[in-house]
Amino acid sequence: MKRLFALLIALCPAIVLLSPGVGAAESVAGFEVVATVDVATNPFGVTVAPDGKTAWVANSGPVLHGESQPGTVTVIGTASLAIESVLQVGRFPEDVAFAGPGGQAFVTNSSDATVSVLDAVARTVTQTVSLAPVPMQFPFGIISTRDGAKVFVTSAGGQRDGSLQNIAILDNSDPAAVTLDGTVTAAGATGRPAITPDGRLLLVPRSRGHAGPPEILLVDPATDQVVDSIVMSGNQGAAMDVAVSPDGRSAYATLFGFGVAQGGVWVVDLRSRTTAAVVPTPDVRMHGIGITPDGRFVFATNFLLGQVSVISTATNEVVQNVTVGQLPNEVAVTPDSTSAFVTNQGDTTVSVISIPPG
Repeated sequence: MKRLFALLIALCPAIVLLSPGVGAAESVAGFEVVATVDVATNPFGVTVAPDGKTAWVANSGPVLHGESQPGTVTVIGTASLAIESVLQVGRFPEDVAFAGPGGQAFVTNSSDATVSVLDAVARTVTQTVSLAPVPMQFPFGIISTRDGAKVFVTSAGGQRDGSLQNIAILDNSDPAAVTLDGTVTAAGATGRPAITPDGRLLLVPRSRGHAGPPEILLVDPATDQVVDSIVMSGNQGAAMDVAVSPDGRSAYATLFGFGVAQGGVWVVDLRSRTTAAVVPTPDVRMHGIGITPDGRFVFATNFLLGQVSVISTATNEVVQNVTVGQLPNEVAVTPDSTSAFVTNQGDTTVSVISIPPG
């Protein structure tokens, strides 16, 4: 399983490849860790609520005796940086997404193959949706359409569950009764998805094991059909996570390299649907990614090195590498583009990075 693999690779420092010239960017100042919040268990995914007042952290927890433990979601105030609530969800929760204006949230529970539906105002679990009918194992990423009527769930399980239906669709037209409503066929492992600002395209990173190459599937969320696939030839890294620029012109995907495969951040021109650049990073195993709502910076987690690379979207260059906790997994940016929240899966903390004003 991916989570166990992540722990194993942490014990193999020989596979870390350094990219030439990246270290010089560290002299650029401005980004710093201003707080570290202890969530008491191993955090995995994070998202900031649409109103910007809270950050919601999916805590996967430790794996004991080969079994994951019951998971939680920690709600952190973005201004106070205090823990406001802790919600019990399924086993090994991986990702959190909001629907519509933010009154409802969804959590993927990897070990349970379920999705928890949350009332984000009352901060309670209202429903648990099973993905067993797909069948889908190890649900990973999750995102809703702009109107909140549909929710898409991706799977890190690939074909290990015997199914090619690695994108599940939840019908959220009635938030009081969320139902499983079909799938999208996508062979391989599907990563954390994103939706373009105009809501017309769902972007899903897709990997086919160590053989590569990385891909981004383009799905029409209205018809649930794959309309195109952007392939990065010449690389065997796994596409893990993707973020879209506020103007909808560019996508940024993290590449998790295997063996001699290169990592980095893959920059895609969504107009021509071609590779615009590959940004070298200190770590070959890049995991989570986030972009500032003002479009100035991209944050990508260096999983093995315990760093976050800050990339200028104007130059597609790393301007600073910020040291955070162990095995940083995901990053989410506040709507005002002033703070980035980073989950450190290898310990029990969330690092808060301040973003300099424009």
